[in-house]
Amino acid sequence: TTSSTVPEVSTPKLRYPEAYFNRKILVGKVLDFAFCSREGFPIVEWLRFQGLEPLFSLNKPSFPDLMKEFYAKITTSSSYSPAGISTTVKGKCIEFNLDKLHTILKIPNLGVKGWNQRTWVSGDGFDRLDCVRTLFGEHAEPLQRMYTRNLPLHYRFLHRAICTHILPKAGGFDEVTHMEAFTLYHFVTSRPINVLFLIVMYM
Repeated sequence: TTSSTVPEVSTPKLRYPEAYFNRKILVGKVLDFAFCSREGFPIVEWLRFQGLEPLFSLNKPSFPDLMKEFYAKITTSSSYSPAGISTTVKGKCIEFNLDKLHTILKIPNLGVKGWNQRTWVSGDGFDRLDCVRTLFGEHAEPLQRMYTRNLPLHYRFLHRAICTHILPKAGGFDEVTHMEAFTLYHFVTSRPINVLFLIVMYM
């Protein structure tokens, strides 16, 4: 006799612990483009070059509890892939990819796609030495820890905007991560970067 075995199907694990529901959600942050333009702040041109004015002008009703459930129900098996991501809110499955997010946020699905949570992004012509010296000065080195206090004023302003809208972080804004520096560099040097990709990868 022959016996056949049915492969076990593992249940996807939650990407975030239940404690995630106790985290605070930052909502309602918009950029006053008219004021910043009048004052000559370069952040306006940096954001407009990347096509991000709709994202930074978005001012819709927010539902923090639903937002927490959205993130908490993303499973490890549904983290970003070419097909997109999926999650569950109030028992309803939500699936989307970069094209759908482009339609929702009305920002470009174009530019460099770079990602690394642990160290510097490699490839795509990215020069980390040029990055840190553009941001922090000609004597900066890629192996040094990076802090906002060492950034020029307008770069600090842009860093805060990136950390509230694109790569949100809990706690303070003192330290600059590799991904934040990578993103800053593309903004201030007018190099197209795929912000939709960053948003989805950071979920």
